[in-house]
Amino acid sequence: MKRVVIAGGGVAGISCALALQADGHSVTVLEPGPVGEGASRASCGCIAVGEIVPLSQPGMLMKVPGWLLDPEAPLSLRPASAPGLLPWFARFAANSLPSRMRAIAADLARLTFAATADVKAQLADAGAPELLVERPVIKLFDDERDKATMGAAFGLARELGCTIDEISGREAQEMEPAIAGDFKYAAVLRDWSFVTDPKRLVERLMQVFAQRGGTVLPLACEGFQRDGARVTAVRAADGRLLPADEVVIAAGTRSRGLARQLGIPLQLEGLIGYSTGLQDAGVDLKHTVFYPAGGFGITPYEKELAVAGTVEFAGLSAAPDWHRADVLVSRAHRVLPGLQAEKRARRMGRRPFTPDTRPVIGRTGKLANVSFATGHGQLGLTLAATTGRLVADAIAGRPQDAGLSVFGPDRFGGA
Repeated sequence: MKRVVIAGGGVAGISCALALQADGHSVTVLEPGPVGEGASRASCGCIAVGEIVPLSQPGMLMKVPGWLLDPEAPLSLRPASAPGLLPWFARFAANSLPSRMRAIAADLARLTFAATADVKAQLADAGAPELLVERPVIKLFDDERDKATMGAAFGLARELGCTIDEISGREAQEMEPAIAGDFKYAAVLRDWSFVTDPKRLVERLMQVFAQRGGTVLPLACEGFQRDGARVTAVRAADGRLLPADEVVIAAGTRSRGLARQLGIPLQLEGLIGYSTGLQDAGVDLKHTVFYPAGGFGITPYEKELAVAGTVEFAGLSAAPDWHRADVLVSRAHRVLPGLQAEKRARRMGRRPFTPDTRPVIGRTGKLANVSFATGHGQLGLTLAATTGRLVADAIAGRPQDAGLSVFGPDRFGGA
């Protein structure tokens, strides 16, 4: 049995904690924020199997001036943050080359295609299988030109094994009568599913972990004590040192600063996503519905509709721009004409993105006992259970697919 300390108790961190606990280790999780209020709370709650085409696209750099001028664009770059983001953004844009996009998509498919089975196993173990709704996602398009914007992404996803059915707008409305009747085209993504409440999911996983003897401390990780190439203890925010045989960095956007203390230069930025929960929304929705032209999706949670989306490049310390959340709700009426939006709760999440869109999973070769579970971008909820399994396998020394090395923390170079 090893003493494992995990920095971060979001959905990735608690998934690692449960997997390591199942291997018989003594696990402590450091999580300073309210449980379940991380980036996954401000999401569409999807298990996005097939969301494998990287966010960087051909011609990305040509779009930057428009992003600077239009703060309401689905992808935007905040002018004040632009200078500090330029080195990361240059690497991000470099990954828009078709050959790199294809390689990244193939790598992400290796993870996402395992996601549904991993999430189902995790929730069954936690006694909460009802939190997962295995129902496809619908994407809506205004016209042929709008539909064409997704053509390359759909083609690559299909090539790698995703099931996507293209239907008419009328057929989409037959599936979901609440949506507007004038969409010309739609697509049904058969591999996807969604959870009924991301916050309740994380709370349930944390509850099970604690019931099984795990320790949760409401403190941030502040640093480490080292002996050569090993971390011997983790320093919590209250100054105490927690002895550690293994350390897992799963602190979302805070992971970059922690990694820097260990001499590992993660290329990680926090892209802000927004969500608004609508209570008493006045419409009946059974599927998650995406409107790519508006940059958002709508998911029917247990007690509300969640309108979530947009990506804002704004730096790790930037304050939220709540106007972007309000814009999403205004645009949601295009999809659901009968939507009632008076009772609402706005949320934001800092999604940890790497410039190559690949998450950071696995052990570093620079230290003998440090692993990473971060950098999932928009796939944190999707890949959390899979990440937990992979981290536990790595720490146990179980055989792993050699192709998973592309997700390792050492790919970003020296300190």
